[in-house]
Amino acid sequence: MEYESLLKKAVKLGADYADLRIADFNVQNIISENSSLSSVQNNDLYSYGVRAFIKGAWGTSFGNDINNLEKSIKTAVKLAKLSSGRINEKFDLKDFPVYRENVKSKAKIDPRDISVEEKIKHVIEYDKNLNEKPVVSRTISLGFVSGTNEFYNTDGSEIKEEKLSLRFYAQIAAKEGNKIQKAFDRRGLMAGYERFERMDTNKFCSDLKESVKRLLHAEKAPAGKMPIVIDPVLCHVFFHEAVGHACEADAILEKVSVLRGKLGKKIAPDFLTLSDNPNVPEENGFYKYDSEGMRGKEAMLIKKGILSEFMNSRETASKMNAKPNGHGRAENPSMMPCPRMSNTVLYPGKYKFEELLENIKHGVYAKGSSGGVVNPVDGNFLFNSQEAFLIENGKLTRPLIDVSFGGNILDTLKNVEKIGRDQIPCLVGGYCGKKGQLVPVCGKTPSIKISEAIVGGANK
Repeated sequence: MEYESLLKKAVKLGADYADLRIADFNVQNIISENSSLSSVQNNDLYSYGVRAFIKGAWGTSFGNDINNLEKSIKTAVKLAKLSSGRINEKFDLKDFPVYRENVKSKAKIDPRDISVEEKIKHVIEYDKNLNEKPVVSRTISLGFVSGTNEFYNTDGSEIKEEKLSLRFYAQIAAKEGNKIQKAFDRRGLMAGYERFERMDTNKFCSDLKESVKRLLHAEKAPAGKMPIVIDPVLCHVFFHEAVGHACEADAILEKVSVLRGKLGKKIAPDFLTLSDNPNVPEENGFYKYDSEGMRGKEAMLIKKGILSEFMNSRETASKMNAKPNGHGRAENPSMMPCPRMSNTVLYPGKYKFEELLENIKHGVYAKGSSGGVVNPVDGNFLFNSQEAFLIENGKLTRPLIDVSFGGNILDTLKNVEKIGRDQIPCLVGGYCGKKGQLVPVCGKTPSIKISEAIVGGANK
């Protein structure tokens, strides 16, 4: 089907601009609970979405049968005309670059080429490795997404990008006496089946079992203001949730960001540089082109302590007269793209891990993330860690349980005292929710020391 010529009909009908997105994917999930397969799912998902833009307003239409595309184009234009007549804020879309490219995944093994039986065998292997006392229950999930995104617009862009990703999750519960604790670990990345095969089963399972054993014997965290060191995974979650969302351009325009009015101002120490970069190989937020056909670029959010850039969609870049940086993302073609994060990247510092701990007489080292909340308007946040340790006189001592750390974004940024040299791709997968949409994200971050944060027992 000649999509480009069909889209031009939108212009003849009165649209200033129109685009078409097509997603064609296979999604597979295998779930095991206590050695029994509870679910094996295999779904083919195909959808398309059309957007038309007229004098500051969008009209959209979507479906699952591409043969209805011409009808959808007419519907999108009609809705854009209706919306345009009712809005007060008019704006023009800027002229953006035009791209034509067929992007192939660098993965070596397409998960669709591996039998379900082979995948189940690997899941059972993990289950057996986790099945030992004091573990009393196990849940393992293995998932794959394989397919392509296509993008066409009335400017002449024509993009096809192949996507392969894998997700692996394991949760165990252990019991000693009356105590029951849970621990989980996960992997998620844009890669082929070969990356799952290369996972070290023994180490993954051993680390998870050791973690739940420590939690069984852990004590409550001290409460109050104190120094805290956080590992790369929790560091990623902090900067993603507390800082990244506040740097999305629609939050600035809608006046719901604590960073509004601070562009070009110093908000962090000189040694702190933070970006959002969709070009980190294999990370969960990797893509070459966003949902609007813009090439994904590294957005320098904080450069040497200065708030330097926001993440933009076509609309917000047009409204703010900013350069596009390829951060207009949507969960699927039926949804509107908006400014979204991809991979949160905190540039590494110069300190060894031991140097982050030194000079801390009484503090906490927190690892991993088990959720949290952020108020982007006033900048207050609270995050829960998966596991933690007491720091006494520069050394890790007793394991802690139910640890949270909180504060205010701007105060906490100023309190970042040291950044570790141990920057790593987190490769834990994860999805970010916003406006009813989920998109894959992750990060590449080091451990950091915060001189003062509010630490206490988390409510789980």
